[in-house]
Order: sequence, then structure tokens, then C-alpha cells
Amino acid sequence: MVAIEADKHEIRVSIPTVGMTPEAVSAFVSWLRLESAVRRSQLTPEAAWQLSEDVKSGWWQANAHRFGSAETK
Repeated sequence: MVAIEADKHEIRVSIPTVGMTPEAVSAFVSWLRLESAVRRSQLTPEAAWQLSEDVKSGWWQANAHRFGSAETK
């Protein structure tokens, strides 16, 4: 049973972890943190797209050698 308590400053949620591995609990908590950050974000869709392009570009520049890319030769 999920238990929820709230006051003016916070919400406390208790979720049973019976049957969950420590890794599953950690993954769930990470997802909650990410979801919370996304909901507070002021990032526009256009800025999010540009950020994703920048991240992909940086990743390819750092890893192109692993794929025999002509860019690294």
C-alpha cells in the first residue's frame, strides 16, 4: 500500500519495497529525481533539441575512432 502525507512544504510518499532489488529501488528513486527536475525545468522544446544535438555531436567527436569514421583520419 502506498502511503502519502503532505504539508505546506513537502510530500512524503512511502512505497513498499518487498520484492524489489536494491538496484530497482535505486532506479526508481533516480527516475523520480529526473521527473522532478524535468517538471521544474524552464527549457523550451527548441533549447532541448539544441542541447540534444550538442550532446550527440560531442559524443560522436569523442567516439568516432571506435567506428572507423573518416572524420578521425
